[in-house]
Amino acid sequence: MTNKNKATGSEGAAKILIAAIAVLIVAIISVTVVFVAGGGRTPAPNISLLSPTETTAPEPTTEADPTPYVVSTVTVASAGDILIHKPILESADNGDGTYSFDKLFTYVNETAAAYDYFVLNLETTLAGNESRKYSTYPRFNTPDSLLDSLTAMGTDCLLTANNHTYDSMESGFFRTVEAVDKAGFDHTGTYLTEDEKRYLIEDVGGIKFGFICYTYETPYDSQTVKALNGIPMNEKTSPLINSFDYDHIDTFYSDIEKQLGLMKQDGAEVLTVYMHWGDEYRLEKNSWQKHMSQKLCDLGVDVIVGGHPHVVEPVELLTSTDGESKTVCIYSVGNFVSNQRRNLMGLQTGHTEDGAIFEMTFSKYSDGSVYFESVDVTPTWVHLYNESGKAVHSVVPLSENMDASALGLDKTSGGLKSAQESYNRTMTLVGPGLDDCNAYLDTIETPLEKYNKAK
Repeated sequence: MTNKNKATGSEGAAKILIAAIAVLIVAIISVTVVFVAGGGRTPAPNISLLSPTETTAPEPTTEADPTPYVVSTVTVASAGDILIHKPILESADNGDGTYSFDKLFTYVNETAAAYDYFVLNLETTLAGNESRKYSTYPRFNTPDSLLDSLTAMGTDCLLTANNHTYDSMESGFFRTVEAVDKAGFDHTGTYLTEDEKRYLIEDVGGIKFGFICYTYETPYDSQTVKALNGIPMNEKTSPLINSFDYDHIDTFYSDIEKQLGLMKQDGAEVLTVYMHWGDEYRLEKNSWQKHMSQKLCDLGVDVIVGGHPHVVEPVELLTSTDGESKTVCIYSVGNFVSNQRRNLMGLQTGHTEDGAIFEMTFSKYSDGSVYFESVDVTPTWVHLYNESGKAVHSVVPLSENMDASALGLDKTSGGLKSAQESYNRTMTLVGPGLDDCNAYLDTIETPLEKYNKAK
């Protein structure tokens, strides 16, 4: 029996040939398709920020067509201090010996998850509650469940060197690092042994970022003893933290220069230094921040991210003394989580309720070069409201036009107005510096622009 759907003889051969040609044409066309994976977030007004996960994959470069192309574009973001003050700890208490901090991050989760790499300052210890109780200011000890909430938010790295690192003494110092490691976070600032590298090299989208964190030391009556928050460190822990003494600043400069050299040897393509420095509640850099940031610029640092003042401080584009290089610096990213409310602070302007997520975007090209695309800031504000008889602190990402309901700002009568005021405070501080940085970055020719110019 003959199958009517089956071609035979010359007619079948012709159809097979036509089909083969069609397949070949489709294959040729598909090779030239440009695929873009992922989507971007809405940037702050007037700032051009590329998609955090945008990837362009055209045809491989050949001798016949050496056109450079973007292999990957990534955004690394850094936010400020996590301060678990008493009202926040009490709100997190479930009443059965467990604690949940999830509500802190309900409205910022989506923002944080969109970054390719997200860094926060852990300004507390995780000493457990077996030998000591959980505590708040002036000596912080927070339940480990905080780490669960930070994981759920999409945090990748925690800065562990700050003036509260030794609040729970030696046992809390070591247990904090162990808890952070166990929870799967990267970290820089403190270490378990002297054999560990004192910096972090992280491959983000094919770009190797070098991160290192330092904190200031506080004076103590013995000049040979290192102290944090007025608490003397012992011989076991003193070598295990990156710190500096303002009275012996040249020692710091020698140390950071050595560490930066080691980071480069380890393949770091972008050098980022986190500095816990400055004066609390001051809206401008002090003389030490000015002096130290210039030195770091002279040493070839690409980005400086500051913290500790508990308010946002400006962004600045620095030029090295020899005029050969530039550094992007934000002097303070402010508070990410805190109960430093306007009515409780001597600085009654609301700035202690504000924070900034500082975003830096880089692209890697097919020739191996890394290009600094842009910098941006997403302002944040800690919204305080009552729910089921409990105070709830909630970190809210801000923009020029906000949906009150989507961000939970309708939970208080003045929520939207306060958020808008916070946004304006932060953008007033950082906006001019962002414009300067991005205007400069726009003048740098990309490999593709250089190639087209040379043709």
